[in-house]
Order: sequence, then structure tokens, then C-alpha cells
Amino acid sequence: MDKIVICKQCGRPEYWGEMRWLSGKCTCRNCYRANWQDENKALYEWDDLDGPRPTMDEYEKQEKEARE
Repeated sequence: MDKIVICKQCGRPEYWGEMRWLSGKCTCRNCYRANWQDENKALYEWDDLDGPRPTMDEYEKQEKEARE
């Protein structure tokens, strides 16, 4: 399982391996889709951003285990 990080744009957890770059910003899949649609003035039609998302509980558990 990938490390879970926090998206700097929205503050929600995301798997590190699923973070995306667009216009100099590294964001989660949700923010990437929103930013792409804003920049391109079109709907994001592909399914590559689908899939499970980590929860804040999973992130907190990971951080707690890292501290121990």
C-alpha cells in the first residue's frame, strides 16, 4: 500500500502514488480533475482518476504507527 499524504490544496488524504501534477501543482485526484476542468473548460471524461481513496482515519493510523 502506498504512503498516505495530505493534499495541499484541499487538505484531504490521498495515496502518494496517485498524486498528480498540473500547472506546477501536485494535487490529489479530486483537485486534479477540478483544476483540469477549470483550465480546459471541458469535462474530464477519462476514468484514470477513479478508484479507492484513503480515509483520514487511515492517515492518522499511519502517522501514529510512524511515531511509535
